[in-house]
Parts: sequence; structure tokens; C-alpha cells
Amino acid sequence: MNRKVYNRAFNYICKRRLRKMLPTLESELGRYFKGSTTTGTQPITLWLAVKTILNSKPRMILECGTGASSIVLSLAVKKIKTEDPSYDCKIISMESVREWYDTAVDNLPSHHADTVQIIYGPRKKYEISMFRGYIHSNIPENDYDLVFLDGPNFEDEKGTTFCADALYIYQKSGKKPLTGIFDGRASSAFVIQTL
Repeated sequence: MNRKVYNRAFNYICKRRLRKMLPTLESELGRYFKGSTTTGTQPITLWLAVKTILNSKPRMILECGTGASSIVLSLAVKKIKTEDPSYDCKIISMESVREWYDTAVDNLPSHHADTVQIIYGPRKKYEISMFRGYIHSNIPENDYDLVFLDGPNFEDEKGTTFCADALYIYQKSGKKPLTGIFDGRASSAFVIQTL
């Protein structure tokens, strides 16, 4: 079997698991996609993110790349809140492209506004050691537990770079343990593992 076939099978399985974990997910995403042309994050990555949130119960999540994934992360947080009313978590969702930021703000259902804050942060260069990457500007200072990395764009005129938000937050935190989930960001994973 080739990689595409495996990927399709895993995505199918993860979609089913997500539907089971978050029963309102499909209807919420259906409404979101009516107003957005985003392709969304892969179900494998979303399932991993939801599973991680449900198991680790983070208090502060940084999402790098706003979109349908913001709703998925928020639903996971709300599921925990339903089971444990004392649980409190905030999702800071950064978007570097003005058009996508506007779309995300316009399409975020109001019942997620208590959990998700969407912030426009144009990308800016971030260099460390021998690596060249990009971060979102305007990232609020917080004690983040989890970084969900799906942006900003890591291509520039010189070629492939890496999304450096997770590394940036890790360094700003005094190097405290931080959980990271990367959607197809092999260059980011490589740089962080190397450093």
C-alpha cells in the first residue's frame, strides 16, 4: 500500500473517532465551511489535538493558524468544562493573513467567543542558530501549555523555512515543558528536534 492510501484510511478512522468524541463537531464545521474556503486541518492532526487536550487539560493553548481547527479545539475544551466546571482554558488563535483573519472572525460561532480569542499577527522573521523561520507577531505573553502549529506560511523568496512559533514560545517560557502538535510541518519538527 502506498502512503496516500494509508493517509486516507487514517483520516477516515480519525474522522469517525472525532465524531464520537465531539458529537456536535460535524454540524458546527458544516456551518463554518459555508462562510470559509479553508481546506481545514487533517483529521489525523485534529484527532491527536483533541486527544491531547482531553488527556492533559491544558490551561492556555496557542493555535498558530486560525480556521476550522479553532472550533475543534474549542469543542474539546468545552467537553472538559462540561465534565469539570472548575476547568478553565483559553485558546489564543493567531492568524498571519488578513483575509483569513477576517474570515475566521466573521465565522467563529458566538458560543466559542468565551474560549477562543482570534488575533491578527502578520508573520515576521525569526532566526536561531543556523535556521531561518517565521513567527506570528503580536503573540500575547501567556504561560502556554500547548502549541498547535498550522501556520504561518513558512515559504519565502529563499525557499522553505520553518514555523518557529513553538520554539519562540518555548524560549520565552524559560524553557518549561511545552506540548506541540504540528500539522504537516516537517521542517518545524526537524529544526526543533535538532536544536
